[in-house]
Amino acid sequence: MFDPRRFSFSILGLAVLGLSGGCFTDPNAPNGGYTPPEKSAQPADCLTAEDAERMADQVIQLVNLERAAAHRDLSPVTVNDKLTDVAGDYACRMIEEAFFDHYDPITGRGPGDRAIAGKYAFYAIGENLAAGAETAAEAVQLWMESPSHREIILDPNWTEVGVAVRDGGEHSPYWVQVFGHPAPRGSLSVSR
Repeated sequence: MFDPRRFSFSILGLAVLGLSGGCFTDPNAPNGGYTPPEKSAQPADCLTAEDAERMADQVIQLVNLERAAAHRDLSPVTVNDKLTDVAGDYACRMIEEAFFDHYDPITGRGPGDRAIAGKYAFYAIGENLAAGAETAAEAVQLWMESPSHREIILDPNWTEVGVAVRDGGEHSPYWVQVFGHPAPRGSLSVSR
């Protein structure tokens, strides 16, 4: 059964965005407290970053090194293709609609909603976002320097992850990291 208390997420704003450190969105505020910017006449193109697969693999390797360094018994996370697709789709959504937040200001959907739409059955889901980091090492370092992002990365419940890197938009590249604690097959419906 899904436990809403285990639903975790964090957001990282980089200096390039004019934000400092990480912050949690307010799930009780409309759109998580996010006010969308004025829409431009021309939507931004979402492009798969050059070497995106290699950069995503580097993020996962670095995350697993951080997990191992933090606690010897902390299991490494493995790639889940559904979470990777969810991450890539959301990176493109943020680029195309010119926003940076865990809650889509148009649909109101959050990380759990996107995982369900991606047919990923879970007990818990976590998400880290970054924009503007040029390398995997820089993205992971920024996440690890933020207590809320570090907490997400080092959560012992995660066993799976999906990572996407996309170019486009005002703050390119966009990095999306989605962690999952999957529900056993057949034990949890992914529909609402």
